Amino acid sequence: MLEALEVIRQILIVLFWICEVNVIYYTFLYIVGMIAHKQKYPMVEDKLKFCVFVPCHNEGPVVAATVENYTHIEYAEDLFDIYFIADNCSDDTANILRESIKESGKRNFHVLVRKEKDINKRGKPHALRWAIDALESQHLFYSYYDMMIIFDADNFVDPDIMKHINSQYAACKAKKKPVMIQCYLDSKNKKGLVARGYFESFRVMNAFWQMSKQKLHLVPGIGGTGFAMSTKFLKEIGGYNCKSLTEDLEIQTTATIKNYRIEYNGNARIYDEKPTKVKQAMVQKTRWAQGHWYLFFKCVPILLIQLFNPFTIKNFFKKIDCIFYLSGRFFGLLVAFFIPLNLFFIIMCAIYGVNPNYTSLWVQIMNYFISALSIIVIPLASVYDGSKEEKKSVFKDFIPNMLAMYLICIIDLIIGFPGLFKCGNQKVWKKTTHCMTTVDTSIHSATPEVKEAHI
Repeated sequence: MLEALEVIRQILIVLFWICEVNVIYYTFLYIVGMIAHKQKYPMVEDKLKFCVFVPCHNEGPVVAATVENYTHIEYAEDLFDIYFIADNCSDDTANILRESIKESGKRNFHVLVRKEKDINKRGKPHALRWAIDALESQHLFYSYYDMMIIFDADNFVDPDIMKHINSQYAACKAKKKPVMIQCYLDSKNKKGLVARGYFESFRVMNAFWQMSKQKLHLVPGIGGTGFAMSTKFLKEIGGYNCKSLTEDLEIQTTATIKNYRIEYNGNARIYDEKPTKVKQAMVQKTRWAQGHWYLFFKCVPILLIQLFNPFTIKNFFKKIDCIFYLSGRFFGLLVAFFIPLNLFFIIMCAIYGVNPNYTSLWVQIMNYFISALSIIVIPLASVYDGSKEEKKSVFKDFIPNMLAMYLICIIDLIIGFPGLFKCGNQKVWKKTTHCMTTVDTSIHSATPEVKEAHI
């Protein structure tokens, strides 16, 4: 039995250090995010021409409010077009869009109606590919627009979002122009433990993860909405031909493999409706996990080969960072196995009188520090990036925010298993229902159209 315990001990040591490296890396990113928080660049005149796509599938309850919000975008109207894609809708989405656009008087707002009989060719990636092909058939996409922006049908945006993207792109040197720029993903709502958990996790991600990657010239995450992409880059990779359920992560990984630059913009925000029920969250996150696992198996081997290939070693640390990110679900499963195995080991050691410790004192001290930091970053994120109301209630909301954040972490841990088993299916997806037509005033003191400028 003592020999068996020693074998288990060695297994625990390996699992521990695999997880520890991942935790230490992301702790380092959090610390960098705290030190280097501000992002500045000069604002310049409108120049880039944008094509904005808004895929809509049965979004009748929210699209009128979305159209109204986009009428407040402050950018030269002859330099952007917004295409609302009514994708296989069985409700009145298309008519609501037409009426809302007619009332707005915006000539650069358009409705594209798509009907597709093949159920395997429905969904956001297929709708975007169809819309791009429809415009390009009239020579109105690749050579006509500089960048494509994707918003979801429920999203509200800052009125100066295009001005910030345009100015950030202009501030980059000619040889270092990014192929994608991801804006700050914010929340419409945080009422309820699940929505609050989403809200807090995105606060922490934006404040201490995305910003630190931007400062370190690594690979900021593309979030599926609120990002701009170079049409030249899109044409180079053969169009919007994503194969996974997480098309945002797929394009992000493709850019990293090809040594292109991705930037993050913390000054312009997108306001996204978050799920409010545990079941909704698990359905959405399972879909994300399916796509994540698919890309882990598909792309990590390619990235590992590039690390040891002298002809493709450029941007070495970006690829290391991408490997860590793609391996996130793998580390999650390790933690899930590590906890019960560790508990069993401690019990057996107590029975047989064996010392269960397998870490040194300094490692234990480091872990206490990391644990303390993980608690501190939640209120700090609200202080750094929150509204006046959030900053005032940071101590009052401390316990609810912690509980909500841990709930989301537990859900992420649980869905890693079904996501792994379902990763072979990258066609069938379940829609997240949207219903909010305003931004929760407990998060933001004013509507996005009149809020204070970020810089």
